This record gives sequence, structure tokens and C-alpha cells, in this order.
Amino acid sequence: MTAFQRIALRAATIFCLGLVNCLVFAAGLGIETATPVKSLTPPISLLDLMRASIEISADGIWAAEAADKLSDDEWLLADQDAVNLIAATSCISLLGTGNQDRIRAGNADWQSWIKDMRETALQIRTAARVRDQTRFAALGDHLQEICSGCHGKYRPEKPSDGILRYPFYPKRELVK
Repeated sequence: MTAFQRIALRAATIFCLGLVNCLVFAAGLGIETATPVKSLTPPISLLDLMRASIEISADGIWAAEAADKLSDDEWLLADQDAVNLIAATSCISLLGTGNQDRIRAGNADWQSWIKDMRETALQIRTAARVRDQTRFAALGDHLQEICSGCHGKYRPEKPSDGILRYPFYPKRELVK
């Protein structure tokens, strides 16, 4: 996948997640939308949302956290990854279409991990915007703790579809 394709894919993802956030916000305020919303349930599983929206962004943050010094572009990518995580937490707090999604989304600990991830992602974004590598690294470590805790309970050793990572989403690695 070329750099342009990755940027276009990320832009489309951000747009879609932003649209979902707007609909959730409007529904919470009781604002009527031009087209009535039948359901705020994303038409995909939480597993797919996690892989495409959380995993890629978290990998980017952890790669940036491990770097000795980030370039201007790398800080911008770290900021973008934080924004993607912030938006994705709204989506994974909703029901998905997976077999276990209703159970997960209804559990208090699932919602607590999502809240912690959202708050951490907001702080990561702040650290990225002011280019505070020390704070950024500490928050990246905390993000890992959140993910490990949730995965310890909810992620099976082998995913139901047998895929550990989407093969068409290459792991992004920052050049040191």
C-alpha cells in the first residue's frame, strides 16, 4: 500500500468515525437528523473495528513511543493515531455485529476500559501536540496496560476467524 493510499484510508476512516460520533452526539441531545437513524450499531463486528481502528493506531503510538526522537511528520502521525483512537472508542462502546459483541458492550469493565482508553488517547494527543516525548512514552505504556487488561479477559487466544492481523494492513514502522 502506498503512502497516499494509507493517508486516503486513514482520512476515510476518520470521516466515518466522525460521522458516527456526530450521530451519537445528536441522538444523545434528542436532535432530529435529516434522515432518521434506525440504529447506531456499526454494521461490522467489534473485532473488525478493533483491528482496523484501534490496532493500527495503537501500533503507531507504540512505534513512536519507542523512537529516540521524532521528526515533525512523525509527531503529526502520532497526533493522527491519537485522534483515530479517540474516535474509535466511541464506536467500540456501541454494539457490533459479532457473536459476543452484545455481551462485551454491556459489561461495566468493557465500558471502563473504553473510558480509560479514550481519556488516555486524549492525553496522548496533548503530549503529541506539545511534543513531550517523556509524557508521550508514559501514556503509551499506560495504553499498553489498558489493552493488555482488556485482551486478558475478552480476546481469545485464537480469534474466531483465525486471523491475528489483517494481512492487507501492513504494520507501520517509523524510521529511526
